[in-house]
Amino acid sequence: MESTEEFYRTLCSLETLRSGKKGFFCDFSDCVMSVVGEQWISKVFGRLSNDEDRIRTIFTDNKIKATVVETLSRAKPLYRDKDANTSRARRLEGFVAATAGEREKALLLFSQAVLRAPAPGVCTTIDRGLSLPLALLGRAEIFMALNEHALALDDLALAGEVDLPDQLKVELDRKMEECKRVVEANQKSLVSRKELLERKKNSRVTESKALPQLSGGENPELPGASALLEIQETAAAGKQAIAKKDISVGDTLVVEAPLAACLLPDYFGTHCHHCFTRLRGPIGCPNCSNVAFCSRTCRDAAIGSYHKYECKILALMIGSGMSVLSTLALRMATQNGLGKCLKICQALSQRKVNKNEEIMEAFPGTEAETEAKLSKSAKRRMRRKKLRESKYGETLDSEKLQGNLEEDRIDLRAYELVTHEKQRTDIDFLERSLMAAFLLKCLQIVGFFENPSKDNEPPSEQEIAVGSLLLKHLQVLQFNAHEFFETRLRTDHRFHGSKPVYLGVAVYPTVSRFNHDCYPAVTRYFVGPNIVIRAIRSLRPGDVIAENYGPIFTKKTLQERQRTLAGRYWFRCQCTACCEDWPTFDTLTNDLVRLRCPTDGCSKVYRKPREGSKPLMCSGCQRKIDLRGQVNIIRDCEELYDRGFKAMDQEQPEKALEAFFQAAGMFHRVAVAPHRDTHLAEIAASACMADAGNTWRPSPL
Repeated sequence: MESTEEFYRTLCSLETLRSGKKGFFCDFSDCVMSVVGEQWISKVFGRLSNDEDRIRTIFTDNKIKATVVETLSRAKPLYRDKDANTSRARRLEGFVAATAGEREKALLLFSQAVLRAPAPGVCTTIDRGLSLPLALLGRAEIFMALNEHALALDDLALAGEVDLPDQLKVELDRKMEECKRVVEANQKSLVSRKELLERKKNSRVTESKALPQLSGGENPELPGASALLEIQETAAAGKQAIAKKDISVGDTLVVEAPLAACLLPDYFGTHCHHCFTRLRGPIGCPNCSNVAFCSRTCRDAAIGSYHKYECKILALMIGSGMSVLSTLALRMATQNGLGKCLKICQALSQRKVNKNEEIMEAFPGTEAETEAKLSKSAKRRMRRKKLRESKYGETLDSEKLQGNLEEDRIDLRAYELVTHEKQRTDIDFLERSLMAAFLLKCLQIVGFFENPSKDNEPPSEQEIAVGSLLLKHLQVLQFNAHEFFETRLRTDHRFHGSKPVYLGVAVYPTVSRFNHDCYPAVTRYFVGPNIVIRAIRSLRPGDVIAENYGPIFTKKTLQERQRTLAGRYWFRCQCTACCEDWPTFDTLTNDLVRLRCPTDGCSKVYRKPREGSKPLMCSGCQRKIDLRGQVNIIRDCEELYDRGFKAMDQEQPEKALEAFFQAAGMFHRVAVAPHRDTHLAEIAASACMADAGNTWRPSPL
């Protein structure tokens, strides 16, 4: 049994590094493993104690370096280039579709023409170098026909940035005047606004939503978190979020922007590469046809940071078979640039030195001896200090950064998250070191370093530092990344048949502090790239605020949950649902509910009494108690749940939430899960809350 669990854990670990599809990295890794052999892995590589030495060894040890260097030297820029011929062909097809009245098809074809068009003047033999403005003018005409004049204005403004021939300039000015006139009229017309909202409801665009306000105000020590919670550290559970004050059902506990986020390649053509909203009038990168953006703002932000490096290697990365988590590990470096990456490395190194000095000061002797002697309370004090230091970010030299602090600030919160470094096998470290070496090679070939080392040279100290940082990212993200999603609605109903569709992965340092529970206290949804965490049941001060990492007790058995969590996250869940082995929905009933003793401060719970039962003596508070009042409240809850479900059927999420929140607040005051109707209502409430996030309803056929 143990060997089976170890195999499953190894398999899960590999899937966080490389996708299930074949790619060159899988062959590269297998080749290296066969060349170096098990003895070298355990006796040489396995004795390395830090990431810098692991990266350095990959490129310098005689046993491995030839295979690594020879394979990585074949890595070259690889991406989907612009093509004026393809752009022209799509544009002409767009005109044909428009003439036939197929406007949505025409819009798609013109968008393809925009994305494949080279920058003006690059290919003068086709369309006189005007492929892009011609495609934009054609698409603007379609937007005008669809009465989406604001989007048409965006396209016309982009086309107008080019020095156009007189005839085209006259056409552009005419269309721009018409669009401005219609947009201004719509802004003044209430009827037009209603019509616009109705069209938006039935269109293929993501509905734009506002971020909610944090309940109880913002936590001064946890960016993006409510003041209703705090982070506590225990020996058994590590860092975890707990309720600092009373938390009510529906309270918004976290609204957090990602530290880094990546879109899955499957959605490169449907969602903005930067903000992940659905595309209606996409614009492209000036150099590649790999990705699309919703606006110039997103395009310029991406090109100004990570995309200027990733642009020329996106196809190489996808073809390598690397996982999206590996892409995110690279993104954490490319969005910071070389300067910030080196500052992060320096800060992490200094922290390690400071920690060792604190230990040596407290307990003179060797490092190993002092760590062994350090008391649990001393370790806790050190951990609390570290948590305070990592509250938001650090600057290395405040005097040098005066007047420019925001630009040079480095965020170290992700590097405080769990990596399970001591539990990793030698092979796991080698696999991740090889991926870090490949990512480092990608950075070398796209100009991330001013003077990258040649293939026949060992990496410079700068490159070793960045490589070790990439290796750290690969460890952190394995256990701390979140999948972000949009809710896909059915054309005939807002809730019936709706489902989350995962678009990519992101790392949220504050939310990553939340531990797992198979019966979570919160639900999550996304507004753009931002994660929102809301309570789905009431909590008292000191209660753990847990989210869920995948398996829910209502859908998966205890054995299935334990296997998934041990394999994917390397821990054995000890939540109440697991310890008490709660049944799944197949056998779960309302009769399993347990009622709280009505005496304040008493923690005793009792099974639901039979009809006609008399008051009983509580073994906890030693008082005579009558549970019939609790039974009546449970019945009231069940009636409120029914009211909430009916409101959902009528597509009234606010009304449904009002009923669900009221019932859940009552239920958890007088009873303890499991209770079938309560769990169904909590799932329904989660769906209603997600309606305030990213949603998409495809147009009816």
